[in-house]
Amino acid sequence: MFLYYQFAVVPMKNKIEEQTKVILAQELRDKEQKAALESLQTNMKKTSEALKGLQVKNRKYEEDMAEYLDIFRRHNVAKLASAKPGLVELTFNKGTKEVFNAIQEDSTRISSLND
Repeated sequence: MFLYYQFAVVPMKNKIEEQTKVILAQELRDKEQKAALESLQTNMKKTSEALKGLQVKNRKYEEDMAEYLDIFRRHNVAKLASAKPGLVELTFNKGTKEVFNAIQEDSTRISSLND
């Protein structure tokens, strides 16, 4: 009986304990993978929503650009600048500042999405 216990039961017990540890490790790995997958899906949704918003803004900027280019086509800016240089300078500086501020805001928003 002792030999049976020593050569059959003890090794079987050790195998069961070993397999229990393996199963626990696999369950832990599965939980970590599920959490990582959920995190990736959440980030993907946020990125997708942000991209849609940027596409809408891009369309708006393209429309604005087409409008401004049309204005330049219809007006002789060189002639206007010669006649009223202060007005042209103020107008151009204001428009440039607005464009740079919009770019900075978009860059900040995109940067914060990665956090």
